[in-house]
Amino acid sequence: MVPDPALPPSSRPRGVLLIAAILVLEAVALLAVAAGFVVTAFSDDALSVGGSVFMAVLLLLVGAGLMALARQLAAGFRWPRSPSLVVQLFLVILAFPYFSIGAPLIGVALLVPAAVVIVTLFSGPVVGYTVRTTVTGKAL
Repeated sequence: MVPDPALPPSSRPRGVLLIAAILVLEAVALLAVAAGFVVTAFSDDALSVGGSVFMAVLLLLVGAGLMALARQLAAGFRWPRSPSLVVQLFLVILAFPYFSIGAPLIGVALLVPAAVVIVTLFSGPVVGYTVRTTVTGKAL
């Protein structure tokens, strides 16, 4: 399905652009962590080369998925809302142990963007933008 060509990109709500930007930033962060795992795999003190390569590939795939979510959400499709919500809920869960181990800055860095995305996903303009239909009457 193709988004309605009659709807100009300038009519995207700011909330959609905010969510897409946060998803892209999360994807970039995952790509940076994946690069760290690749570097670790080729260092002398690597505990497990296989584990490092696996984590790098996994993080690359998740980062690519987040990029796809951001792109499709910005295009107005409704399907990226659910996986975006699930990813953010996992980030909220992941943030709380950082508060208890004495690294609150990491916890806040995980918690705040996730909370912004969760709240914005349910805002009226974002829901309205993502539940619109195409010219043929099919839902995006």
